[in-house]
Amino acid sequence: MGFQHPWEIRAFAMAVAAHQELKFDWSEFQKALIASIQDWQTANPDAGESPWSYYQHWVAALEAVLADAGLLSRTEVDLQTQELLALPPNRNHHEAHTEPIAVDLARTVHV
Repeated sequence: MGFQHPWEIRAFAMAVAAHQELKFDWSEFQKALIASIQDWQTANPDAGESPWSYYQHWVAALEAVLADAGLLSRTEVDLQTQELLALPPNRNHHEAHTEPIAVDLARTVHV
């Protein structure tokens, strides 16, 4: 699954950076991701092949894991997520690249 928009790269990077810094169990993130997708499918049974965003579910899963672990409130995660995703894209972030992605945790996760 590739990145189609700059915010998707950021959503991916946020989840990976949060996992590395906060040491939450990655399997919990996977479960939350599956639950988010299943919830969407249940709420949209007639959607068929209609467009949906895999990385919106990444953001939802990250919010759920951080909130459930008591690391951040859902409100704080929502605010910080919106702030990060609103940043202008860096050079060449309109397409996926294989070089590492860096996220400044001091700006993205406040524990």
